[in-house]
Amino acid sequence: MFATNQAHKAQSLIEQKKEAIVRLYERKRYAKANAQIELLLPMLKNRKDRSKFELYQAYGNFYTKKYLVSSNQFHLFVKQYPTFPQVEEALFMKGYSLGYEDVDIRLDQTVTYDAIRSLEHYLGVYPTGLYRSKALDMLQTLQARLMKKSFQAAALYVQLGYYNAAIVELKNFQQVYSDTSCKEQVRRLLAKCYEQLAMQQPFNLAKK
Repeated sequence: MFATNQAHKAQSLIEQKKEAIVRLYERKRYAKANAQIELLLPMLKNRKDRSKFELYQAYGNFYTKKYLVSSNQFHLFVKQYPTFPQVEEALFMKGYSLGYEDVDIRLDQTVTYDAIRSLEHYLGVYPTGLYRSKALDMLQTLQARLMKKSFQAAALYVQLGYYNAAIVELKNFQQVYSDTSCKEQVRRLLAKCYEQLAMQQPFNLAKK
């Protein structure tokens, strides 16, 4: 009888914690909700209960701009609960979270490429999925980020006077981003490179 009462009290406490977390989440107190979820998860034995609050946790990190953590948690959700109905949502959010990670275009773009691969994987698995439109919009944003990085790298070569390297970069840019709005800028930079190289040629011949 005593053991039964203790078990009932423990379960009642868990239910109270669950309700408190949901209220915090609904009030957008995501950091506080996640702190409570950390304490709650070890107490949850039911897989549906755990999955529900693991999703809350992943979204809490997304809304507090911890995008890499959030993406990893959505990834783990997909692996742990492959047959659950929320898998499509979690698979989409894995890539979508990465897409929001603020990556300086002057730095390595591994996260951007990972986001693109994740979103393309989502579209491959769910070609007519609920999040198709959002996935396509994010892919467009990420491609624009890569395009901007590529163009700035080529423009920097021109600025530094590395004209041969700039020509290679600019021609690669033209091939990869044939529909870009930067076409005219690319043509002007190429013309400048060829002009500068032509001006240097007599000087180089004179040195010989």
